[in-house]
Amino acid sequence: MNSSICPICNGFRELLERCPNCRSYFQDKGKLSDYQGDYSPYVSIDGSKRSNGYADLIPQLCLHICSCTECGCSKIVPVQEQSLASIHLE
Repeated sequence: MNSSICPICNGFRELLERCPNCRSYFQDKGKLSDYQGDYSPYVSIDGSKRSNGYADLIPQLCLHICSCTECGCSKIVPVQEQSLASIHLE
């Protein structure tokens, strides 16, 4: 598998996802794997993806928890990981 990174986690892009209820922008709360237990931030990313119950390993997705500060809605938003060489800094 090729090495890939999340452009959101690494600060190359901003997550601009709108709430389906009120259309306000979601606030990114970080990657789902960081919320899956006391030691989850210390587990390898691929190891976490193998056991989280989502199909995110092979398509190289980073799952982010997002919440709306206006209406309280929350949602898991998949972000496509990219190779570092393919990320163009703006």
